[in-house]
Amino acid sequence: MGVNRTERVELVNMCMIYDRATKQVLVEDKTDVDWKFGHTFPGGHVEPGEPVADAMIREVFEETGLHITQLEACGCVEWFDQQAGYRKIGFLYRTSHFSGQLKQSSEGRIFWLPLADLSEKNTAESFMEMLAIFTEPTTVSAVSSVMNGQLHLTANQKHDQ
Repeated sequence: MGVNRTERVELVNMCMIYDRATKQVLVEDKTDVDWKFGHTFPGGHVEPGEPVADAMIREVFEETGLHITQLEACGCVEWFDQQAGYRKIGFLYRTSHFSGQLKQSSEGRIFWLPLADLSEKNTAESFMEMLAIFTEPTTVSAVSSVMNGQLHLTANQKHDQ
C-alpha cells in the first residue's frame, strides 16, 4: 500500500486584464472578502468539475461584463491550512484580449487604472506579490503557510525559451 497523497483543495483564480492602448489594468475593489480591503483583479472560485480556464472566463464575465479570450497562464499562489489539512491554490492569468461593455457587479466597484498606480498602500493583502507573478517573467509562484496569510514569492524561475 502506498502513502495517501490526497488532500482537500480549494481552487480559485484571478485575471489581469490589460488594455495595451491605455496601459491600464482592470481593477476591482471587492467588498465580500476576508483579507485587507484594496485593489485587486477580477477572479473567484472554480466550481467542482469546472475546468480552471473556463472558470476564469466565467468569473470575469460575472464580475465585469467583459468577454475575455487568449488567456495566458502566469503562475499560481498557494495558501496552506495545516490544521484543517487542506490548501487553496490560486491560478493566475493575464490577457489583453477582451470585448463587451463594462458593468459593475454586486461584488465590488470595477474601473481601469494605470498599472503603475498599483502600490502596497492601495492594494489588497499580498496583491503586490501576485502582481510580480502577473508582470515579471521570472516569477511564477508565491506561498503562505497560513490560510489567507501574507504571500512570499518563491525562488522558482521560468526557463528561457
